[in-house]
Amino acid sequence: MELRQKIKDATHLVVVFPVWWGSVPAGLKGILDRVFLPGFAFKYEKGDLLPKQLLKGRSARVIITMDTPLWYYRWVYGAPATKMMKKTVLGFCGFKPVKVSMLGSVINSKQAQRKAFIDHIFDLGVKAD
Repeated sequence: MELRQKIKDATHLVVVFPVWWGSVPAGLKGILDRVFLPGFAFKYEKGDLLPKQLLKGRSARVIITMDTPLWYYRWVYGAPATKMMKKTVLGFCGFKPVKVSMLGSVINSKQAQRKAFIDHIFDLGVKAD
């Protein structure tokens, strides 16, 4: 699969998505389910409680957009999509560090705020962390 090879060749992965019903969109979930498989992303070995992380040596940046106010997403919902991507997908497979940028509330933002979102993400790319 071409995407697996690109991930294998990468030293840094960037994943961008909108929060959808508190999680990742179905299309992204489908990609995760088909790409981050045993034997590629992780491997269980006999006698070990935790799997071997096969994608170690890579870092990641997760960029999340949402219409929910950031404070509400964090404190009321518990940031489920963030936890999923950071810990139970990328971290589980060996990505470290996994940094997250959350942008919101997009639906209530004005043009100046949306420009600030874009400028912030551009600066991250220039900085290339």
